[in-house]
Amino acid sequence: MKNKVAKSVLLLAATLMVAVFSFPRGDAAAQEIVSGNLFQNPGFEGGYFNQDGIPQIAVPNGWRMHWLDGVAFDGTEGKVAYRPETVVWYIEDAPLNERSLFFRDGSYTLKMFKPWAPVLMALSQEVSGLEVGRNYRISAPIFVDIVESYDGGKNAPARNDSGFVRFSVGPTGSGWNSAGLTYSPLWTAANVNGFYLNNITYSWDFTATAESMIIFLEMGSRHPYVNSGFFMDGVGLYALGTTSTVPGSSGGSSGSGGAPAQAGPTSTPFPTPTPRADGAIIHTVNTGDSFWSIAIQYAPALGLTPEQALPVIRELNNNPAFINVGQELVIKEAGTTVAAPEATAEAPVEGGTTEESAEAASTEEVIEVEGTDTEEPATEEVETPAEPEATEAAVTTGTICVAAFDDINGDGARDEATEGLQADAAITIFRGGSTVTTHITDGASEPYCFENLEPDTYQVQIFPPADYQPTTSPSWAVSVAEGAQVSVAFGTRFDPQETAVADASTSDTTTDTTTTETETADTGDAAPAEEGGFFSSIGGIVLVVAAILILLAGVGVVMLRRG
Repeated sequence: MKNKVAKSVLLLAATLMVAVFSFPRGDAAAQEIVSGNLFQNPGFEGGYFNQDGIPQIAVPNGWRMHWLDGVAFDGTEGKVAYRPETVVWYIEDAPLNERSLFFRDGSYTLKMFKPWAPVLMALSQEVSGLEVGRNYRISAPIFVDIVESYDGGKNAPARNDSGFVRFSVGPTGSGWNSAGLTYSPLWTAANVNGFYLNNITYSWDFTATAESMIIFLEMGSRHPYVNSGFFMDGVGLYALGTTSTVPGSSGGSSGSGGAPAQAGPTSTPFPTPTPRADGAIIHTVNTGDSFWSIAIQYAPALGLTPEQALPVIRELNNNPAFINVGQELVIKEAGTTVAAPEATAEAPVEGGTTEESAEAASTEEVIEVEGTDTEEPATEEVETPAEPEATEAAVTTGTICVAAFDDINGDGARDEATEGLQADAAITIFRGGSTVTTHITDGASEPYCFENLEPDTYQVQIFPPADYQPTTSPSWAVSVAEGAQVSVAFGTRFDPQETAVADASTSDTTTDTTTTETETADTGDAAPAEEGGFFSSIGGIVLVVAAILILLAGVGVVMLRRG
């Protein structure tokens, strides 16, 4: 009898052991990048030249600038745009407090600006060796330095329709804004949080229709502010592991695969906070805290949803980009009541919006006057090709897959052999300024895929755990097309900051500083902070179960011997 029981225990242990170690990890098949950077001189480290002999136009080698000069475009209210100034800026010439904002790749960045006038410009490069039907991704970190005034610091424009960023591609030899180009969505302050005075990475996927194509990175400002500037560094063009059918070609069908639908994160109930005698509520940041977890904790006390509480708490604390263990955050000021923020405007609908009119305007055929200030602007208008009307066919949804990793060496790229996934980071998807959903990483099951997203522009933003700082762009503005799957990986690194949250005297007074790029100096590898406890990851649970099974197996062996 004992032998039978022992054998049964051993059989059960072996069966469960196999089941545990074959348990699916939940990794999603995020769209794979299958090439290196295909742009020439992407970080602008390879020298520059003065285009058309103009001293004020410095252009990185391998690229070319385009601009309007003396010509008005739609949205400028009749004011003409003028030629910008461009500088390939050396990091040693930049103030210390600006180096982490504007420099992303090496020692040079491209600075483009024009004060007191509208500006419309683009940077282009012709790329060869593309595979027809292959999907490619353009990504460009851009700091939109549009300043309406300097009263008390940099003040961003109050208007959402002033600045914009857009990409386009077309056959080699195509002119800027010429017919036949394919355009990305128009990114503005209306659909990207913190659009002004922040470094955000803009991403767009397209399908190659020829082996050689020209790519335009376009940006501009419609109003004559004290400064309309843009910084760009470390742009990228990458081949993806998917293909799409190209009319008239033998390209394959889309190969992007999706993960099974996953339930959204659930909130954990917290005890009701006790206000101080004066009515104030203060939270001391603990290990594992994030802005999102704090917003969830105090939302009931504020009478708000977590999505509403998050911006309220950040604004009360001068919009800090990051938090650190031991800092005190004001949740509710003394003697005040916190009102719910006004509902954010819905995402722009087709037809009639300023963004749509600007997009249509910037596709007009315009006369470029490059390198001269004396020629009269051309007044002849060219008929703009009509945009194709949207079809009534059913919309195919897209997917965004996200992950965060512990970037130990701080290089912004994950070494899977030594750098694991990061737990307790909140990654939020925004659409038209409104929160769509949030995922809290567990450091084991990522990438996590947000599925069934309607084709549109989305913003993907990370809120790292306390004492962790991002080593990659903390905010991405991505375009999700029908059937497309976009992957975004955020690097984070343990790096406690000693600056007080309440001290905002040196920070820019912008409308939203969440996505300010703050790549920190390399201070050596520090020990990582706790990541939410042993049981916060599937890996820890698996190890515990495995240990129990080993004990069961040992009991079975002992019983067999005694039998």
